[in-house]
Amino acid sequence: MTRLRPMSSSLRRPALAVAGLVAAALSASPQAALAQGSLGALGFGYPVNGMSTRASGTAGAFVEFDALTPINPSAIGGLGRTVLSAQVEPEYRTLTLGAVREKTASQRIPLITVVFPARRGFAVAFSARGFLDRSYTTTTTGSAVIDGNTLPTSEVLTMRGAIGDIRGALGWQINPRFRVGLGGHIFTGDNTASRERTFADTLQFGSTLDSSKVTYIGTALSFGGEARLFSGLSAILSYRMGNDLDARIRDTTRASGGVPTRVGGALRYDGIPGSVFSVGFEQVKWSDMQSIASSRTVASDAQNVYVGAEVAGPRLRGFPVMVRAGFSRNQLPFSISAEQVTESRIGGGIGIPIARDAASIDFSLQRANRSLGGSSIKESAWLLGAGIQIRP
Repeated sequence: MTRLRPMSSSLRRPALAVAGLVAAALSASPQAALAQGSLGALGFGYPVNGMSTRASGTAGAFVEFDALTPINPSAIGGLGRTVLSAQVEPEYRTLTLGAVREKTASQRIPLITVVFPARRGFAVAFSARGFLDRSYTTTTTGSAVIDGNTLPTSEVLTMRGAIGDIRGALGWQINPRFRVGLGGHIFTGDNTASRERTFADTLQFGSTLDSSKVTYIGTALSFGGEARLFSGLSAILSYRMGNDLDARIRDTTRASGGVPTRVGGALRYDGIPGSVFSVGFEQVKWSDMQSIASSRTVASDAQNVYVGAEVAGPRLRGFPVMVRAGFSRNQLPFSISAEQVTESRIGGGIGIPIARDAASIDFSLQRANRSLGGSSIKESAWLLGAGIQIRP
């Protein structure tokens, strides 16, 4: 317990676990804390997915066969040109609880990818993407009794953290009808929590600051395949096999769980020149992370569905501007109760060629609506995406 002393300077000590700080913030009322936070930031954070701006423009419908999205390693098979890609995707959220409205923002660089072609239909890719993002600040007021006197206090809980996915992949186009791929993943990141208490009487009492940092490290393997069933129609499947995911404090493993196992699939139709249509699904076993979560976090498995399209629009310098749209229905993995957070998302975007076919710029805009079952808590968000592809 931190001891308070008159005229003391700011006191600092490490907390034993992030969970203790979060529990303190939520102990009075989970809804009061949510009103100053985000549904997407519960538990280990929002599943960023790290998809390309092209895939974001379809609300995720293209993730299974998009070569720049590190989900299905078979997607890079047969790629005949080097591609470098980077993007940004800020999110602007508004959370509503009765008459209370809170606005927050998050700045992300969700994906950096480079793909190298090789001989005989092989290609190699390296990428770094966001997997989970958890950043927020909450402020609560209260009181403390010191030397028989009740003093007003203010507490600020700040969470900053993310888990990323670093992947190396090999894809092979066996022939015009079949592609396969294999990927290796390292999942790593940290969560840093700090809680600062200040007193109204700053002349007599200094502030106190507790802080804690938890780091995460885990691995996984991914497999994928694509088969062209008949002219214009392809079926795509992918599977991620999660290995151990450890939570460490100061190089000591405090808890062990697993990287969530994932299975996904899609049907793609490109029989109309200049157009691509897709419907897909994924199931993610987020409960693999329950053993490293705090006692107040519930990790639930998620089932997500997508539908989207891309069509060629007007031509610019002889190359078409690609127009995209899509819709997805998602389940978010983390909650503070048995009820799960659900999300519906509608997206749109364009791809603009520059420098002829040597580079292009993609833009996406997504509108997400989230709700927590069994409560009146709602959240809406705008996700803006901008990415660039360079093909030297």
